[in-house]
Amino acid sequence: MNKNNSSVLIQSRRKFIRRSAIGLAVSLAPFSCFGFPNPFDWSKKFQFDVIVIGAGAAGLAAAVEAADAGASVVVLEAAPKIGGNTLISGGFYSAVDSKRQTQQGVEDSKELFFEQTFTFGGEHADQELVRHLVEHATEGLEWLEKLGQHFKPEVFELYGAHWTRSHIPVLPLGYGYIRTLSGAALSRGVQIKVEHLVKDFTVKNGTVTGVLVETEGGRHEFKADKGVIVASGSFAANNELVKQFAPRLSDLTTNNTPYSTGEVMMAAQKIGAQLVDMEYIQCLPGCPKGKKYRVRFHNDVSSFIFLDHDGKRFIREDAPRDELRDSVIALPQGYAYTLIDGVGFKKAGILVQKEAVLALEGGEAWRADTVGELAKKLGMIEKLGMQPEILEKTVEEYNEGVISCNDRLGKKITPQTLEIKKPPFWAAYAGMTLHYTEGGLKINKKAQVLDKENKPIKGLYAAGTVTGGIHGKNRLGGNGLADAIVFGRTAGQQVVLNTKSKD
Repeated sequence: MNKNNSSVLIQSRRKFIRRSAIGLAVSLAPFSCFGFPNPFDWSKKFQFDVIVIGAGAAGLAAAVEAADAGASVVVLEAAPKIGGNTLISGGFYSAVDSKRQTQQGVEDSKELFFEQTFTFGGEHADQELVRHLVEHATEGLEWLEKLGQHFKPEVFELYGAHWTRSHIPVLPLGYGYIRTLSGAALSRGVQIKVEHLVKDFTVKNGTVTGVLVETEGGRHEFKADKGVIVASGSFAANNELVKQFAPRLSDLTTNNTPYSTGEVMMAAQKIGAQLVDMEYIQCLPGCPKGKKYRVRFHNDVSSFIFLDHDGKRFIREDAPRDELRDSVIALPQGYAYTLIDGVGFKKAGILVQKEAVLALEGGEAWRADTVGELAKKLGMIEKLGMQPEILEKTVEEYNEGVISCNDRLGKKITPQTLEIKKPPFWAAYAGMTLHYTEGGLKINKKAQVLDKENKPIKGLYAAGTVTGGIHGKNRLGGNGLADAIVFGRTAGQQVVLNTKSKD
């Protein structure tokens, strides 16, 4: 291919991606803002059956279930818009799904799901919580579909998932979840309030009775007759807490929203809640410190390889996420690269393609018609001295391993695993960015928050990333949204059931 033709193709691809991205933006416009008015009369006191803190997947799932159980519910969100980290997540949901998996020749079971979740978590998680997650993940998936959330007919092995059970939402990222759940909540009479920052809990006779909320109008008290559900998300954007619990990771960037501060979690600790596993923070490949662009070539383990600065693979692509984090951080430069071919690029989807083109234009991704040419570009721009023959040998050995089903580094080769052989070839940065705080409020399988003596704090429940003990040292890919939905639903159900049992 001559340079003129190559240039034409690049320009055509850019135009296609931009047009597609514009179309996608237009299609998302009606529900991408997710802001809500706040028509409260602050001269009155506000009393509900259930208060939910946080309007991501966990909080909204809890609100829907509590409303279905007959409770009056308000959702308090600190940010100007709802969605939290769910909205910007990959959107993948892991669950055993015999229909989809059987069509692809994938064998699976809840027992295998449990074993992998517990084992890859370093056998550190609460087994009762893990069991609750895997037993109800499929039910949660079906519940979402009944509400109107749509998934593609195929499943795949998400990076760090260790099995082909990750479901792909039809709408990108977490848009579909938030649109579906917020719509379901509003149709059930749930009130959703943005820019309502919960500062403290109110407690009477050992029972949580409400929260103190800070808004532009001042500080106000919301009362809960049945209970409060904490679904306020992670603390990955709070560098002070990261320094306190995981100091070696405190210099890394985060892909969480700036509202992932852990303030509500710490307020719960002040009233006696127990924190667990706070030192375990999961990282994902992202832009290294000082860089601008994140390109998610790593999503599908069947399609890419990791490279060090010499152009060699240094770890298998399906390694546990904590192992990959530590391996990348240990590299002299503190970051690596991902490499993908034309087939993998097409398979990655329009959003990842858009990321790649923007990074290419910004000098933080590279594209070439041959592997050797790609090595020269990386070597020149990054001043690595990367030798074309080394990268060519790396790709050749990887492809041989795919064909023989015997990868040199031990990567599991499945029928879905692709050789890297079709141009154009792409490379992008793979630094480590803080993604998922695996520690937080300790809960039981009823989503009740436990005190330091492992006794439930009356009237206090939690779900989602604000909790700990479910994933241990390492969360499987796709288990985050499953966790949010399963324990969000459980919290919404139990806050009403526990109250009724006392009536």
